[in-house]
Amino acid sequence: MNDFDKKEYSFSIEENRMSRMMKDIRAEIARQRPVVPFTESDIEMVRRQAQKIGNMKMLADPEGWYVAMILSGYLTKDKDQRLYISDILHAHLTGISASLVYTDPYYRNIMIPDDLTLGNHHFATLSYDQGEIIELNPDMVEGMYIPHYGYLRDALEVPCITEDKPEEAVWMSLSPGEIITMKEDIDNAKGRVLTLGLGLSYYAYMTARKSSVSTVTVIERDAETIELFENYIRIQLGKDESGKDVSAKIRIIQGDAFEFMKTVKDGDYDYVFADLWEGPYDGKPMYHKLRRMTEGFKRTEVHYWILPQMLSV
Repeated sequence: MNDFDKKEYSFSIEENRMSRMMKDIRAEIARQRPVVPFTESDIEMVRRQAQKIGNMKMLADPEGWYVAMILSGYLTKDKDQRLYISDILHAHLTGISASLVYTDPYYRNIMIPDDLTLGNHHFATLSYDQGEIIELNPDMVEGMYIPHYGYLRDALEVPCITEDKPEEAVWMSLSPGEIITMKEDIDNAKGRVLTLGLGLSYYAYMTARKSSVSTVTVIERDAETIELFENYIRIQLGKDESGKDVSAKIRIIQGDAFEFMKTVKDGDYDYVFADLWEGPYDGKPMYHKLRRMTEGFKRTEVHYWILPQMLSV
């Protein structure tokens, strides 16, 4: 990527050209997939520099500023541009500790056998390095989306399922990004919940643990995903906040989510959560299809995983 041209990009976030700049930054970070490891001496260096110049903002978060400065170096070599871009990145950058995953109820309570293989799906461990950059849901600033990133403060290992395609690829995982981007829809779920897509059953489990959720109905097409849940996960679900059996609250229906949604009427469920896609690009067409199917709903809330990311594509 060439250095950003100051004449081409306005430094005012109110102008549409800033949106173009954010898209370029996002595309370049996605292409390079940078990792920004750091040590305590790196952070101390930033801290000393902040004290020297009296920069209280930098002094309050030297770790985040270090990551933002190094990350900006992946985007431009121009010193002034780098300072400007690092300021933007830092404002939309969140440090993620390994404890986010390691203290999560699903991670603590659900165990999948290390050697498990179901057809072309295999249980594995996905490793993250310290300093890996993860795209989260973007922030909305004055009517425009600004990419939001997380960086890992620690190395991290999470459970995942890989799938044989022509080559092995991660199919689903308990990633920090999924935990963060699902939190709001877990917190808001209530009453009779319908979720489209089972995955590792993270959303179904976390919502069914809530006493404010009476039932969780899951629509899943893949037989091996259902087998993983029924034979290995369901028995581990435990009790909800009020002491009720979580397993009894969860019902799995094998079928196509779009065909099932044709049968759903407004008010059949209190909360619908769709999680059928791998990311924003394959998800956006499915989001629009589901939205057309539910646009007249008044009594049923319908929500979509990573909707801000999809809308910002």
